Amino acid sequence: MNIKISQSNIDFSNFIGRKVIEILPIGKDLINVIFDKGSLNVECSWRLRDKQGLIIGTTERKETDRLSIIKQHLVDTSITEIYHFEPTDDMIIAFKNDTYLDLFSDSSIFEQYQLYNGEDIFLIG
Repeated sequence: MNIKISQSNIDFSNFIGRKVIEILPIGKDLINVIFDKGSLNVECSWRLRDKQGLIIGTTERKETDRLSIIKQHLVDTSITEIYHFEPTDDMIIAFKNDTYLDLFSDSSIFEQYQLYNGEDIFLIG
């Protein structure tokens, strides 16, 4: 049984140092992260964590203001690294404040996310 998941060889160096300027809701659970150049449209399960553990995730209670919490931690924060894994297309985006946005592919039918470099699509997961 081969269950190996490995980091891809995609070069994300163009995204390092980009700052989150806004986070917009997409429907009830999904988000669009706007960078100073480009964006990330998240259509899969996600979680935000730091060194101490989980901060917030997609499936919090309905009364939890996920958008305010994720904005509090990511707006005006720069990307320090992006990790992309094959064959699942899971992604981890590390930020300067030691916060991590984890994206989990959760469908074999739908796209998980779209990462834009400026106006151009860079990666569809």
